[in-house]
Amino acid sequence: MKILVTGASGFTGNRMMEYLTTQGAIEPVGLIRRSNLMNERETKSFIVADLLAPEPLHTAIAGLCPDAVIHLAGLTRGTSEALHAANVTGTKNLLDATVAANPACRILVISSSAVYGYAGDLPIPETALLRSISDYGKSKVAQEELAMSYNPGDAAIAVARPFNLAGPGQIASFVCGRIVNQVISIERGMKEALDLWEISSSRDLIDVRDVVRGYWALVSRPDFASDCSGKVFNLGSGSAYRISEIISIVEEITGEHYKIRLPDAVQQAAIPTQRSDNSRITALTGWKPVIPLKETLRDMLDYERKKREQ
Repeated sequence: MKILVTGASGFTGNRMMEYLTTQGAIEPVGLIRRSNLMNERETKSFIVADLLAPEPLHTAIAGLCPDAVIHLAGLTRGTSEALHAANVTGTKNLLDATVAANPACRILVISSSAVYGYAGDLPIPETALLRSISDYGKSKVAQEELAMSYNPGDAAIAVARPFNLAGPGQIASFVCGRIVNQVISIERGMKEALDLWEISSSRDLIDVRDVVRGYWALVSRPDFASDCSGKVFNLGSGSAYRISEIISIVEEITGEHYKIRLPDAVQQAAIPTQRSDNSRITALTGWKPVIPLKETLRDMLDYERKKREQ
């Protein structure tokens, strides 16, 4: 089974490629935008193509003719125009090229829990209204609408909505990555406190290694076309953690106490809490997250320490 992973050089893409190599008779091929993101030993496992260049993209995917696509590529930050181009136009180009190359291809489009906005304190099912409040979330709503507009008879397309990811190698623009990076800086004497915008909002945090298992549980479903196509699936931990709780867990791991610096005028988070209802994917595939947040954070700390020693 030949599986194309877009965004293969990214945080989740790297983990997805690693996981697929452990799954027996699977040939994972990563799609990346620039050739300098791979080394010479990896040339057989990657193809270079830009999702915003339709003709070269069609040529590359026609040559590969994948059996399945896990579409992770896109932007999380930028202007509304840039986000729409990457997350909507790029997705359309990919879907058109893939369906032309192999109409029977299984396609999993990765969206985001950002499409929900603030949906209250209860676990959020896939049937909840989409009330995105950010340009990123709005681009993901448009991406989903695009994916679902394809005729089910012509393409087998499902959508996954991961909640807040965490895991080794996460960059500092995400809350767990920000906390971990600053903790290591404190350990090395480069900082004296954790600088954060606020610590009262809650997030459903799930380990990226659990998420890629979930993506594979969907894509490898024997009856993907009937069981998954045209449907949306949440992937989260099912628990909401306040940022202050995340810091407390890190303090348990390190045995240290960290001073926290907040802005003089702390603004309330636009989304005070968010929590996933995973019952749909669990009922279909049996998938459940298994990595506790404490283990995730410990692995993140170890990864960052080793990285800075290199």
